[in-house]
Amino acid sequence: MTVELLPKFFERYLDAWNTPEQLQTFYAEPFIAARLGQTQLNETRVDTQRFFDNVLAKYRSRGFASAKLLSFSERPLGVNSALATVRWAYQDHGGDTIWTWTFSYNLYVLDGRWQIILQTLHDE
Repeated sequence: MTVELLPKFFERYLDAWNTPEQLQTFYAEPFIAARLGQTQLNETRVDTQRFFDNVLAKYRSRGFASAKLLSFSERPLGVNSALATVRWAYQDHGGDTIWTWTFSYNLYVLDGRWQIILQTLHDE
């Protein structure tokens, strides 16, 4: 079985970011988000879409319009899993960076494709 390379996965992920209906398809059922001192279990894709609807509304209230991948690293964790760490720039409508955050993603091959099972914000 051949799965896509993780950099390509995150290129597609970035393209889907402004559309929670598409974004939730990158996540496993269940999926855990750890961010800002809290964890949240999203048991279904509907829960994940609802989670990202809320995240995106908060981001947009801060002027968010798009994101840019600043750095990427990956480490295989056996044959079916990997850890990817990505630094994102969150940009306004003019393309200026409003803030940057780093996330680590635990990914697992499910149904023949990468899916995020845990997303951790590097709280700063």
